[in-house]
Amino acid sequence: IPKTVILDPAVTVHTPQWLWLSTGIRAVDHCVEGICSNESNPYADAQALKGLALLTRGLPRVKTNPDDLEARLNCQMGTWLSMAPLASGVPMGASHGIGYVLGAVFDIPHGYTSCVMLPSVMKWNQSVNAAKQALVADAMGRSGEDPSKVLEEFIADLGLPRSLASVEVSSDDFAKVAEQSMGTPWVPRNPRQISSPADVMEILNMAS
Repeated sequence: IPKTVILDPAVTVHTPQWLWLSTGIRAVDHCVEGICSNESNPYADAQALKGLALLTRGLPRVKTNPDDLEARLNCQMGTWLSMAPLASGVPMGASHGIGYVLGAVFDIPHGYTSCVMLPSVMKWNQSVNAAKQALVADAMGRSGEDPSKVLEEFIADLGLPRSLASVEVSSDDFAKVAEQSMGTPWVPRNPRQISSPADVMEILNMAS
């Protein structure tokens, strides 16, 4: 574990924009799945909610103006805070679990897997954690709106992929993805119980 971490936004202007924005959504995914977990805690929530607010305000500013160092620093701070749930023992959910398989089997960049899966996982989970999901919309400045739609629109506005088809995963591959996802650390700890590959298939069809 390092003793000191230096966050220098000036260095990040050299990062390709697709990589900056998509890995920013990966950090958003950490915040969201931490907040919405059945095993969340106040310590992690406080940091994840602040991290989510910083990221969802900073990322559009960087897209509009890549030289906005204040926005870049906010994204860096938000990404740091996004790790609080995992660091305090809060598990991630199906977006992360399915994303592991998409990355390993189809070589899809880690950030893109979150862009494609997170809104659909949120929609599928909403019946069991709507109150927690409402906190996500609040932190994003869109209180009272459907969190899954808020996230989907946010990702689309950044110009990032929003479907499995857009990352060249076809419905023919869904059965394999669903089966392998069951063996990841996070799918079994998804807020809404995933009992079989058939449940994962439902999520994949939403994201198709």
